[in-house]
Amino acid sequence: MTVHVPILLRPIVDALVEPFKALSPDAAPHACVDCTLGGGGHTAALLEAFRADPRLSHHRVISVDQDPEAIARAKERFRQEIDSGHLILIHSRFSEIEAELERLGFPILGLMADLGFSSDQLEDEDRGISFKGDGPLDMRLDPTRGESARQFLQKVTQSELEKILEELGEERFSRKVAAAIIQARRDRQLPDTTREFADLITRAIPGPARHGRIHAATRTFQALRIHVNEELKELDQLLERVIVSIKPGGRVAILSFHSLEDRRVKVAFKGELFEPLTKKPIEAEEDEIRVNPRSRSAKLRIAERVRT
Repeated sequence: MTVHVPILLRPIVDALVEPFKALSPDAAPHACVDCTLGGGGHTAALLEAFRADPRLSHHRVISVDQDPEAIARAKERFRQEIDSGHLILIHSRFSEIEAELERLGFPILGLMADLGFSSDQLEDEDRGISFKGDGPLDMRLDPTRGESARQFLQKVTQSELEKILEELGEERFSRKVAAAIIQARRDRQLPDTTREFADLITRAIPGPARHGRIHAATRTFQALRIHVNEELKELDQLLERVIVSIKPGGRVAILSFHSLEDRRVKVAFKGELFEPLTKKPIEAEEDEIRVNPRSRSAKLRIAERVRT
């Protein structure tokens, strides 16, 4: 069961399905790739769009996620579509998708990625991704690989941590926060849980800055999540190696949630291979924001592959 609500669903699905309509009805099966399966909302809408049009019903959706729990939920939810061959699931990071797509062999005409965390992940205290609950200080999207945030904090130097908080979290009090974390480690008081860790960060930030528009620990949590999951390195792999697998005339749609991601997507879409279909990123309208507040910070960019 998922609690995640997909963001900007219609603009993404409409943009990605359009190139399939230009194919002849007897064309070999092509594929649309959802690189971030999550709760399965975008995957479900893509499957429905193909199913609703007899000319498109033989095409495939390939859905990917590095979170094994997302894959397990999708196997249950989409059992019929998987059995019929219309949906293929892959447990993979962005950096591994290229090899998987080559193995499957379908021409790729559409590809999307939602770079945000799903509500399923954020609300699962055991994942330690959010400080709203009180889970272990983990933060990994795939708990079967890599080191947890706490394991990383047990060995990082103060200068390295300060740089990570500044560059990946854009935390203006990075020096104070890094110093407080390292001092807690020296005192053998490094927190085990997300809520205790958030309290430590909040105490390190000067009083007047603790009560801004966002929680005082937000930027530090963002920085550590990005680092632990190697999110920017993985995104670079997606933009440099995976989206180029799209056929000319195909489209890519990427949904980002902070400037570090959006800048990379914008640059990739300005290259020789792609033509942006949106001069500015598409943002959620007020109706969607009221229903799903997480959509407020979303920015959607769509581009078309124009060269071989």
